[in-house]
Amino acid sequence: MAYSAITLPYQYMAAYSAVPLKVFDDDYNQVQQFKYIINATYDTVNVSAAAPYTYQSTIYTELTTSTPHSFVKGDTILLDDTIASNQQTGYYNIILVTSPTKIVIDLFPSILFTSFPIPISKFYKWKLSPDQQGFGKLDMSNVMKDQVSQNLTGQTVNYQLAYNGPDTKKCFGIIAGYESQYVFEFEDNIFLGTVGFYNSTITSLTGIPFQIGDVIQIQQNPVAWAYTSISNSTAPAGFARYNSSQSHSFTGGQPIQVAGQTVITNYNGNTSVRPTPAPTLTSLVTYQAFQGNSSIPGYIYGIPKPSYNTTATIIDIYVDPTYGVVIKTDVAWAGSSVPISGIIKYSGNILQQNINAYRNYSGFCVYNAHINRPDYSVTAFDPYVIQNRPFSGNNISTILSGATCYRIEPNTIAFLLAHQNSSLFADGMFYEFFNAAGATLGSIYIPKPTGSIDFYSPVGLGQISGSPYVNYTNVFNNYVNNIVSYTVNTYNSTGIPSQSSNKICFKLNGDCSMYEVYHLMWKDQYGSFISYPFIYISRDYIESEKKTYYQQEGKWDNNTFDYDDYGVGEKVFYERSRESLTLNSGWLYEFERYLIKDLVQSPSVYIQTPDNRLFNCHLDQPKTEIYKNINEQLFSYTFNVRVSNNEFRF
Repeated sequence: MAYSAITLPYQYMAAYSAVPLKVFDDDYNQVQQFKYIINATYDTVNVSAAAPYTYQSTIYTELTTSTPHSFVKGDTILLDDTIASNQQTGYYNIILVTSPTKIVIDLFPSILFTSFPIPISKFYKWKLSPDQQGFGKLDMSNVMKDQVSQNLTGQTVNYQLAYNGPDTKKCFGIIAGYESQYVFEFEDNIFLGTVGFYNSTITSLTGIPFQIGDVIQIQQNPVAWAYTSISNSTAPAGFARYNSSQSHSFTGGQPIQVAGQTVITNYNGNTSVRPTPAPTLTSLVTYQAFQGNSSIPGYIYGIPKPSYNTTATIIDIYVDPTYGVVIKTDVAWAGSSVPISGIIKYSGNILQQNINAYRNYSGFCVYNAHINRPDYSVTAFDPYVIQNRPFSGNNISTILSGATCYRIEPNTIAFLLAHQNSSLFADGMFYEFFNAAGATLGSIYIPKPTGSIDFYSPVGLGQISGSPYVNYTNVFNNYVNNIVSYTVNTYNSTGIPSQSSNKICFKLNGDCSMYEVYHLMWKDQYGSFISYPFIYISRDYIESEKKTYYQQEGKWDNNTFDYDDYGVGEKVFYERSRESLTLNSGWLYEFERYLIKDLVQSPSVYIQTPDNRLFNCHLDQPKTEIYKNINEQLFSYTFNVRVSNNEFRF
């Protein structure tokens, strides 16, 4: 098989956009029921040892991994036994988890593994039918996106902390193969006490899945016998005799098909061989009515040894110096015949899977990001992963651009996400602060959480003040009240921070609001949680739903009855309420329209209340007009916000 991956996922891809794969095998139309098999493997660990393990009177296989695994009982794993020519490659169920580095799988060991390491993985599996050109095409995002759905819930009890973001990306590999119905093409049969079938062009058992004891289906090809004339000579009255100078192997009673007559066409068609008179080597009589002599040559098609078209069991399989690969069966010999070719396949149309027939691919990662369709390319997310290159090529994973300075309130809560392709290029977030004249006041850095690769860092000035920061130049508490703007970027080399990403600039909002300030914080297109202040008038609403019942009125006291002043006939037994708000943004700059557009499209939105708490919420309006104008600060947006949680009283 000649296989190639035409399109592969890039090393860094947005999980909520396309994650494309396109493969091709030139045998897609050469075998029966061909399908590509694609496995996306993840959480891979290496097996370093294997041993038999008895559980409930059955012997299974216990695998020892060189590092702790994340498997649980009931998982199905993909074992990639490439190191031993795929003898045990396949899918196995986990019967037991005996330790953080040991699992028991439903592999019944006849020959234990002898070569290590052996990768085992969790996996997603696809089967792809070839299209009309033979390509297998797959968008893996429809599954892989579910691995990177991290939100803030449970992560930000302390809003000042930088915290780990392990679920913001998922790395995986690809193991590709195929599924098909294996067919062995034989040239002829051979007498070996019973019948064998051989192919002299195949001189190795490599790639042949058949084994001794397998049940197979034999199907011979029809044999063509060239006849030269049709007559009634020596035939029973009224029946046609076919004559030739060539030998045939047809016997009485066998069905045949006549072809080639252009004058007496009634001879063409299906019939069978008459047993009397017995066929000679070069002639036979059929059950067709004699229509007259014909010297027009043609062909008779049939199966000379129909008893070979049967289900059989393989007795032996080997390579012969003369006959090539020979498959010996338990079918009885039915006599000599002309050469008869055909095929052998598994009985019951069993399909064979070659899971890793093609080389493995690895090193792909998907991120909790989205690329707009017009902007999509395979490498579009590459700049948002911190790598070993000049910082101008690396971006923090956010839609915020380094080309402008975004207004922010001192109490804003937001988090910038930093991705990196290893733990070496971003050790944390670096902050530099400026006064009204643009002069530098000082700088600090916040280390990333220990052991993390991808991490969130606080953005708001109040968050930063309460975080475990490290002063780099000057003392933060001495100039914090003079800060007008600041920049944020990732750094590497703790203690001597050096810039490893672009800078994001924030300018403290100077507007004095007469109203309580609400913020909307949302997960942006590339995974950061950014925020925008709504500084103008807001309105609060309470949606409520009550259910009541009527109780028996009045009171009985001994033998008297009367009504009391506080008795209630109708009582509330259930009340549900939900808060909603109308927020006004105030006037926006032209570039801030893009923030509003991203906010409307975000699936994860939070409202920050004036007392600086976050609550999950929903934007109620199904459609929002995004204004456009060449003049600045002519845009204002109003959002109806509904808090996601209900309040109950009984």
